[in-house]
Amino acid sequence: MKAFLGSCVGVVVRRRRLFVLLNQLFFWVVLVVALLMAFLSVPPPFYGEKFEGLPYFLFGDNWVLMILGIFVFNLVFSAFLIVTLPGLAFPLFSLAFLLYRAVVWGGLLAFASTSQFVVALPTLILEAEAYVLAAMSGTVLGLSWLKPERIYGSEGLSRREALGVAFKEAFHVYVLIAAILFFAAIVETITLLSVT
Repeated sequence: MKAFLGSCVGVVVRRRRLFVLLNQLFFWVVLVVALLMAFLSVPPPFYGEKFEGLPYFLFGDNWVLMILGIFVFNLVFSAFLIVTLPGLAFPLFSLAFLLYRAVVWGGLLAFASTSQFVVALPTLILEAEAYVLAAMSGTVLGLSWLKPERIYGSEGLSRREALGVAFKEAFHVYVLIAAILFFAAIVETITLLSVT
């Protein structure tokens, strides 16, 4: 198990430049959007109030179902279908959807009080890292068949071989994404149940 987790982290270390770049882009967009919306007096986004209580509405006080519901939604819908999968078709799609997530977070934080910001910060950091990893996987998957020499230049892989290696890397990264999003779901559930 320790060797498997080491190989999962090794994939991220191998792609560290892309990981760092995506992290910087994500958090800069969050900051810029939050500041612009706050200083330009943009009206609060509709999704802030409507979706904040959605997990509580769906699952009530059942914290186990709430954790599982948030986790599955974030893993399957937000990370895989929205961020990673489009990158397989074209690598920049993963970046575009990652930045869309950053715009949503920036819009939510622009109108948060200081106490709400502090409460939301752990969830933001955990989810951001998971989505950055998902975008990294999508970008590598897309580049592996479009420009395999760009990703695996020294290895001389064909498009098919490069795509196969990229899928293995994505599997390893998704183990980390699942762990991060599960922990984020626990933190978000605790936050939602303590606030409501």
